[in-house]
This record gives sequence, C-alpha cells and structure tokens, in this order.
Amino acid sequence: MVITHPNNLEPTTIDVIELSFKGALDWQYMLNFYQRRAISHLEQIDNHQYTRHAQINKMPIWFRLSQNHPQSLTLEYQLSCDSQLNPLINAVRRMFDLDSDLAAIEKHLHALSPTLIKRTGIRIPGVWSTWEAGVRAVLGQQISVTAAINHLNHFTKQLTNHQHFPSPQHVATADLSFLKMPRRRKETLNRLAEFIIESPQAHPSQWLPIKGIGPWTIQYVQLRGLSEKNCFLSNDLVVKKALAKFPHLTADNVSPYGSYATFHLWNQ
Repeated sequence: MVITHPNNLEPTTIDVIELSFKGALDWQYMLNFYQRRAISHLEQIDNHQYTRHAQINKMPIWFRLSQNHPQSLTLEYQLSCDSQLNPLINAVRRMFDLDSDLAAIEKHLHALSPTLIKRTGIRIPGVWSTWEAGVRAVLGQQISVTAAINHLNHFTKQLTNHQHFPSPQHVATADLSFLKMPRRRKETLNRLAEFIIESPQAHPSQWLPIKGIGPWTIQYVQLRGLSEKNCFLSNDLVVKKALAKFPHLTADNVSPYGSYATFHLWNQ
C-alpha cells in the first residue's frame, strides 16, 4: 500500500527511472495546464513537478514527474506490486505525450500558418483514463474551466478518498444531488458510468447514444483520455474564437495533427 505523510502526497519510499523523449517539450506549459485543472486531493502541481495518486489493476500507485535533463523526465514512483511498473510507464508516456515526433508536427503546422505556434514544444496533456476524461468533459459542458474544476473537486471529495478517482461502479448508483448543476447533467454522469461498466473497452466514439453525450464531449475524451493526435475541436468556443485569426485552418489541412492545432489555438 502507498503510505503518505499527513497533508502530503509523497510516500515514504520512492523508486526512480528516467523516461526519454525526442524533440522539444514545453514542460512549463504542461505544468501550467495541469495546475489549472488539478484535482486537489489527487494531483499536486507546482512550477517544477507533477504528482499524482491513481490506481492500476484496482491497487494504488503514486508517481511524480519532473524534468532534470533536457531529453528526459524523471519518474519517481511507488507501487503496490512490481507488475504495475510497465503499465505505469506506458500510462505516463501516453499521458505526457512522450512518444510523438514533435519536429514533424510543428513543421506541418508552421507550413500552414507561421504565426500559429507561439510556444514550441506543446504536447498533449493527457488525463489518467478515458473514464476520468469523460467525467471531466461532462462536468465542463458549457461552463468555464474554473467552474468545471470546482465541480470536479467537489465530485471527487464527496465520492472517494485521496487514493483514487471515483469508479464507474460508485458513480452509477451515487446520489449526485450535492452537485450544483442541471439535473440532466448529473443523470448523464450516472448513464456514462453504467455504460462504462457494461462496455469497459468501448471506444469513446461509441458513447454517442448516451443521452447527454455529444460530439464535443467525445472529442475531448479522445483528445485527453486517449491522447489521439488528430482531434481538431473546431466547435470548441475558445477554438472558434481563435480561428477568427486563422480562418484558413480546417480539420482537413491540420490533419493528421488536429490535436496539436487545437492546443496551439487554445494558447492564442
């Protein structure tokens, strides 16, 4: 089990490895992005590192990432068992987008619009799981990032402890009346949880029949829950506003790197 000091996310014993990557990585941008969207009792982010509690195979893990070398991230971790190590490495590499060819991506986007890339090294800041990304997306429908994260923190604190994100099994039967939001959105969370329980391996594109789940929600989950490279959120309100400066950008011409175009438009 992970044992933490009071009021601290750090466990008592830690193992360390380096995770290499190629090309640029704007670590400060990624930390800033996560910090604004952090689940306060599961994630801790400052100007240097990202710390997280999660679960692998229903057992707790803890990890922290920092950048101490130009082409690698330092992964500190504690696991419940050794079999969690490879899944953790794979999850972290996906979550922090460490396997992308960023030089090719930025070359493609620069050719379309030389002023689009204000910061080089922007990679996809992923979410731990598609389920968590789905909850984040539903809670964030048609409201600001700040309001969405307030809902998210209230949601997680009410339904779980500091060790893990609420499970679909818990949410499917939970009374969500404590959430100050439209009733239909709470019902969407229940329905999404029921669907995940019945079809845990279903791709988010199969969520569309769920009442309350629309294309934006699915695209957001593909973008951050799966770290898919070609999700161009052209219907996102912030992206729409930024596209006024870049009207020539379309889902077709930013392909196959629509996700990166989305983040650079958000960064405008």
